[in-house]
Amino acid sequence: MKRYISTLLPLFLILGSILSCEELVDESPISEIDPENFYRNNNDASAAVIGIYDAMQPAFRVKHYLWGEFRGDSYINGNDGANANNIELTTNDVTSGNTPALRWNDFYGMINRANEAIANIPNIEGFDANLLAEAQALRAYAYFQAVRVWGSVPVFTEPTRVPEDLQRSRTDAQTIINEIIVPDMLAAEENMDLSSLTNRFRFSLTSIWGLQADVYGFLGDDEKTKEALLKIVESNRFSLASSPVEWQNQFLNDNGNPFDPNSESDGPLKIQEGPELIMSLRYSLDESQGTGNANRSGVFSLFFAGIPSFTLSPALENKWRDKFPIDSLGWVTKYPDTDPILTDLETGEFIYGDYRYYLCREQFTNLEAKGVGNARLAKYNKFNYNVSLDDTDIVLYRYAGILLYLAEVENRLGNAPRALEIINEFRTARQLPLVDEAEFGATEDEREIFILDERQLELLGEAQRWWDLRRTNRALEVMNPILDTLSGGVPLTQERLLFPIFDEHIVENPMLDQTPGY
Repeated sequence: MKRYISTLLPLFLILGSILSCEELVDESPISEIDPENFYRNNNDASAAVIGIYDAMQPAFRVKHYLWGEFRGDSYINGNDGANANNIELTTNDVTSGNTPALRWNDFYGMINRANEAIANIPNIEGFDANLLAEAQALRAYAYFQAVRVWGSVPVFTEPTRVPEDLQRSRTDAQTIINEIIVPDMLAAEENMDLSSLTNRFRFSLTSIWGLQADVYGFLGDDEKTKEALLKIVESNRFSLASSPVEWQNQFLNDNGNPFDPNSESDGPLKIQEGPELIMSLRYSLDESQGTGNANRSGVFSLFFAGIPSFTLSPALENKWRDKFPIDSLGWVTKYPDTDPILTDLETGEFIYGDYRYYLCREQFTNLEAKGVGNARLAKYNKFNYNVSLDDTDIVLYRYAGILLYLAEVENRLGNAPRALEIINEFRTARQLPLVDEAEFGATEDEREIFILDERQLELLGEAQRWWDLRRTNRALEVMNPILDTLSGGVPLTQERLLFPIFDEHIVENPMLDQTPGY
C-alpha cells in the first residue's frame, strides 16, 4: 500500500510539468501547484488542459500499440531473444506481470488531470468552453481505451487527492460507457465551438466525431456510427493522399530516401504531414527525455528495434502479395488494364505490387534481404535509431481510416453499392486497381472481410487491426487458427479478449479482482 501511494499520489496531487511544444501552447512550465488555487483564468485552464496531453504522452507511448496492434494477425515473434513481455502478445500468453501492457499508473494520472480540469474550469468567470470540451474528450478517450482493454476498471470522476480514495473496485464496462464515456463525448461536441473544427494535435470537433464513431461502433450502433463518420467527411477538411510520396510523408521520421533500397540516413527527420491526418499525439525533441523515455514515442523501440520483438507475419505478407501480385505475370493476369505506380530508379521498369507494401517493409523492394516473416515494419523509419531520438507522432485518427470504416458500416446497413464506391474512391487515390462487384463479394460477410483486409493493409502500424477484429466479432475466428500453429500459442476465448489486471495493482488494492480467464 505504501509503495502504491508513493507511486500514484503525486500524479493526483499536482498538475505536473506542462508541454512546452510551440505547436500546442506558449506557456512556461508549472509544477507542484495546488489545483484548487490554480484555476483563476482561461490561461490557467489552457495550461491545465495542456497538462492532460502531457500526461497522455507516457500513458499511450507504448500501450497504444501493445493494446491495438500486436494482438492481431499482422505480426509474429521477431526473435526469441526479444523482450518477453512483447512476445506474450503474439502468442496470446499475456500474464498478469506484463508491466508495459498492464501497469496503469500513468493512465490514471491522465484521467485525474482531466477530472481536475472538468471540475474546475466551469468555476472560472467567462471560462472557455472549448477547453472544457477538450478535457471531456480526453477523459472519454481514456476510459474508452480502458473498457476495450480490461472491460471493467476502477472509476474516478472527481479529483483524487487523498490516498484512501485510490482503492476502489472495478465498475462494469456498460456502466462506464453509459455514465461517463457517452455523456463526456457528447458534452465535448456540444461545448466545442464550430471554429474548432480541426487541430492536428488536440481534440477538435472532427476528432471528437472520430471518437464517437469508435464508441458507437464498439456498441454495435451502425446508424450512429455512420452519422459521426459522415460529419467528418462532410466537414470537407480532409482528403486522401494521392501519391506514394504524399502517403509515406504522413508517417516518415527518417532522413533517408524511402524509395531507394540503397539509401543511407543521417538519423531521424520527422515529416509526418499530409491531408489525411486528423489527430495525432505529439512528441518533440524540445522536451526532456523524461524518466523511462516518458516524453518519447514508442515507435522506434517497438517496430524497428535492433533485436525485434515483432516482424511482419507471413499471413499478412501473403495476403498483400495475393491481393497485389509482386511478379509481372501475376499482376498482368489479375490487373491487365492497370500499371503499377512504382518504377525502378535505375532501369525505369515497373515494380509490381502495392507500393505501400514496400514502404511498410524493411529494405523496400529488396525482398531477398529479408524473407517472408523476417521483415520489420518500416512505415515510420527505415533504420534502427536510439529511442532517445524518437519524436514520432502517434496517429490516432486518419481520414483513410474514416472512409474505410464508413464503407464497413454502409455494407452492414445494406448499402453495398455505396460501400463499393467508397472502396474505389480510396483505390483511385492510392493509384491501385479498382474493385468490381465480383471481387468485392457476393454476401455481406464476404464484403466485410474484403473491407477489413483493406483496412489491415492501409492502417498497418496504426493500432487498428485488433480493434477491427474485436468490433466485428472476428478475433477468435481469425486468430485461433494462427495461435494453434505457434509454439506457446494460447487459444483466444471470449474472456481472454480482455487483458488481465497487473498483479501488483491487485496486491496494492485488495478491492480489485482479476479478469476472468487469467
